[in-house]
Amino acid sequence: MKSFLTTVLLLFMVQAANAQSHVSKSEYARYNCRFAPKGWNNSEGKLMCPACDKENEDARKKKIADDKAAYEAGKIRNAKLKAENEANFKKKLAETAEKNKVTEVRVTMGKIPITAIKKAEVPVKKAPSKLTKDILFFADYPGSMSMSGKNLNYFLNENGDTVLKSKDYESTFAAFGDNKNNFPKNIGIVILNEENILTNGKTRKVVDIVDLKGKRLFNDKSISTIFHLMNDYFVIGRSKDFGEDSSWGYNYRRIQDVDIYNVKTKKTITLDKDRSRVELYLTFDHHKLEDEGLKPVLSRRYSNYDEDIYCINAAGELVVKRFQSSR
Repeated sequence: MKSFLTTVLLLFMVQAANAQSHVSKSEYARYNCRFAPKGWNNSEGKLMCPACDKENEDARKKKIADDKAAYEAGKIRNAKLKAENEANFKKKLAETAEKNKVTEVRVTMGKIPITAIKKAEVPVKKAPSKLTKDILFFADYPGSMSMSGKNLNYFLNENGDTVLKSKDYESTFAAFGDNKNNFPKNIGIVILNEENILTNGKTRKVVDIVDLKGKRLFNDKSISTIFHLMNDYFVIGRSKDFGEDSSWGYNYRRIQDVDIYNVKTKKTITLDKDRSRVELYLTFDHHKLEDEGLKPVLSRRYSNYDEDIYCINAAGELVVKRFQSSR
């Protein structure tokens, strides 16, 4: 009992020390702080507690590191699947060749009646096996705005078998690693070996979503970016007059026209433009929204630094939270 009380006391002391590093109670009117009583925090017109700000930044960096680790683990897994698939394919080819091999026999005896000569059987081509429903495609990481693929022109299933392949594909994106963002089944994202000429004379590769049979969902040459958010939600970016601005990695991008599309409900949310483009971020703060049961998946920033944070709630619905800038 004494040991238990000591543990509780130590935890309380650690929590108190942590709270002391944040703004004091008298500053709650000016600052947003996670230690402030419920109802005190309102981003409008208030500054962020420096300690909270640092914790958010640390959390952001940790998320980037975790995502990178998941990406590398997924790369290893997909490479293993590809190697196993190629090995199995070669093995099947060898087995088929061995089955169909005709051994030549030289006969030096007398003439054999024609009726006794047995012709080699012509191998019967088997029809391709029908694809079963609800196949989870595996390919490159689908959550990056950069659309920088690994030049894979096929999709694998969970067993490492190729389920869809085409010379028309330059790169493919689908479930990756442990599929933590629940990429939907029966579809994948492709960069096509096809270019769209913009009005400024530059070119962009055409991107689309394909189904089990390779049928394109949009068939729109102006689509230059598609990336997965979570569950059935995808971001669709179109470049018609000019290309896209971007920064390091997959964090930031400015696109001419942007929709958020749900592949299950077929509903589209069009993001209004600000200075002719839409500015998007995938790595950002606001992890405190998770305390409200929301999963932040995308930030849309305006020229006055206001933000719309798009989140997924427990019911799988898209929720938008507006944060006004204190600048």
